[in-house]
Amino acid sequence: MKNFLCSCGQVLFFENTQCTHCHRRLGFDPASRKLLALDPVRDLHSNATPRWRAAQTGQFYHRCCNDTEFDLCNWLVKTPGQAYCLACSLNQTVPRIRAGSDWQQRHRWWRSMEQAKRRLLFTLLELGLPVQSKSENPEVGLAFAFLEDWRSNPLVDQAHVLTGHARGLITVNLAEADHVLREQARQRLGEPYRTLLGHFRHESGHYYFDHLIVTAADHEEFRALFGDERADYDLAIDDYYAVGLEREKRPDMISAYAQVHPLEDWAECWAHYLHMVDTLETAAQFGLPRSGEACGDQTVDLCIEQQIEQWSQVSAMLNSLNRSMGLEDAYPFVLSAQTLNKIRFVHRKIYPILTPMQTVASVGTHP
Repeated sequence: MKNFLCSCGQVLFFENTQCTHCHRRLGFDPASRKLLALDPVRDLHSNATPRWRAAQTGQFYHRCCNDTEFDLCNWLVKTPGQAYCLACSLNQTVPRIRAGSDWQQRHRWWRSMEQAKRRLLFTLLELGLPVQSKSENPEVGLAFAFLEDWRSNPLVDQAHVLTGHARGLITVNLAEADHVLREQARQRLGEPYRTLLGHFRHESGHYYFDHLIVTAADHEEFRALFGDERADYDLAIDDYYAVGLEREKRPDMISAYAQVHPLEDWAECWAHYLHMVDTLETAAQFGLPRSGEACGDQTVDLCIEQQIEQWSQVSAMLNSLNRSMGLEDAYPFVLSAQTLNKIRFVHRKIYPILTPMQTVASVGTHP
């Protein structure tokens, strides 16, 4: 994740909505991937959508409806008449935060969901991966549903909502935004790491599998590393949870959940690849040297080898810093040689992106 600069020279961070120095309104332009300082534009027509001019570029924007109505978003809209920004246009279902006595709590949960989703989208855009709304292209587009079950709202019908992916729709249980409920789930399932951002990155892996693994050669290489993705998914899920915490984690797998099915192994490795590239970018913003910041003229293989080497150093530093503060490891994983080969495979499917968006499958749910 990059840091940004205000037009006044103040350092800005991705979630900022106002500069602490010049007090200008801030907005993120997904097209340029820049956080912009904004000046209001007076309009003689009172019923017109208020416009803002970017101090750095002079371009005009208006604010997303989820910003003006719910104070949940800092992304900008450039197209006149369009209500929502790129990130919010992907939403299919959102919480009803104005209903019930606990609306303020659900508002905080929804805000956390949106922040994690926007961090995912920033990385996807930085990598050059296609991000298209399902409302624009129902066949291959992407959408998000933030749903509740009885854990977070006893008034809803659903007893249990699964976080997962199906045909381009990523569903995330709103309870995952509650720190206590998420920690209880993490311990119950024996997971060393469970975060909202981790969920979004994992589920995006299922989505992009359908768009990046398309040729016979892709599938052959995938199966040599991960196993046969045609294996019965539902049976594999039932078997995994029937054994539960009694199951011994294989040392060559990135996580216990990766053992469920080859598609879950892929999604876990995809998520960890996004963890790596985003954290390395953040580290570089704070002065840590970064090898292969952009692959540039380097070969694809050389680029990922430099990233892996840098990640081994940065993740060790992260864990050491956390231990110095009396906290758990920030990255509690050991990457085996086989896992690193899988992460190299993920990298090769992204750099360069040569295959068009094609078929869509339905897979990938977990509690």
